[in-house]
Amino acid sequence: MNTLDWYIVRRLALCLGLAIVSLILISVVIDLTENIDTFIDFSAQPQQIALYYVYRLPYWAILTLPIAALLGSLFALTSFARYSEIAAMKTLGISLARILIPVFVCATVLSALAFFFTDYVVPQATLQHNRIDREIRSQQRSDGSRRQVLLQDRDEQLIFARSYDARQLRADEVSWERLREGVPTERLVARHIQWQDSLWIAYDGRHYAFGDQGQIETLFDSFKLEEISLKPSDFSRQHKDPEEMNYAELRTFIDRAIQHGEDVARQRVDLHLKVSFPLTCFIIIALGATLGANARRTGMANSFGLGVLICFAYYSSLKAGQALGWNEVIAPWLGAWIANIFFALLTFTLIWRAHK
Repeated sequence: MNTLDWYIVRRLALCLGLAIVSLILISVVIDLTENIDTFIDFSAQPQQIALYYVYRLPYWAILTLPIAALLGSLFALTSFARYSEIAAMKTLGISLARILIPVFVCATVLSALAFFFTDYVVPQATLQHNRIDREIRSQQRSDGSRRQVLLQDRDEQLIFARSYDARQLRADEVSWERLREGVPTERLVARHIQWQDSLWIAYDGRHYAFGDQGQIETLFDSFKLEEISLKPSDFSRQHKDPEEMNYAELRTFIDRAIQHGEDVARQRVDLHLKVSFPLTCFIIIALGATLGANARRTGMANSFGLGVLICFAYYSSLKAGQALGWNEVIAPWLGAWIANIFFALLTFTLIWRAHK
């Protein structure tokens, strides 16, 4: 890279950095304003509040990264256009495509970093943030014990427990049902079930079998639930949100949910988003740089207004595609990629017209 390339990269990096820091600070102020009453009501400790925001910063950084990328690239390239630096470069015989090469290189690096950050940093940070939030609100014990557990297993099996003790690997007041095409064929009610020798054993209950001969009721002291494939981790885990899982974990979750007969349309869309969203940085930076490089002495206020308009259009397209994918109106992959496809086509069109 020559001196001109480094000059463009430094200006772009400075504008990107300022945009990212500004948006994160705005996010912190807005969230603190919304949650200050909650912190006071639940007597949150200062260290809890500090960790609450420390672990939330990675999520906000990724969420606002497309906006920061667009504003940063717009401001950087618009500043070149305002002071006729783009015109001077073109006068020296440097084409717009050549001017934008260092911008595209930076966009590629930023997209790669965003993908790894999204897959390795954000899930763990979000998980810790949600744990601290639950601790502040005192909603759940951190050892995995839960109340009102409802799980679906393979072969149309349903199991409900009034409570689950993760330390004793025991669920109390349990009801289990097996269905066939939505019709119950078996039902079991037990005082509790215990995880022993790699299977669940029900104690002190009744077993009902439904068939052509009517209902057959059997009392039992203990009953082995050999058909259940669920493990203690399934009972104790708080079903993670997609943003709390990396790509591999979400892929495994989807495969397991399919075996249990669950609807995973939403998770499929979110899985594709883990790849498409980081790539947005490249597309948005390319779009912002192309618009900024072709500006004619545009002020920063105009650039900011244009950036806000484009960001609104992008997030509207993203949410619309996500909703359509969740509701299976379109394919899950298309729901996650439709915004990127539209803005990529727009960017290529602008570059092609500028080159002509």
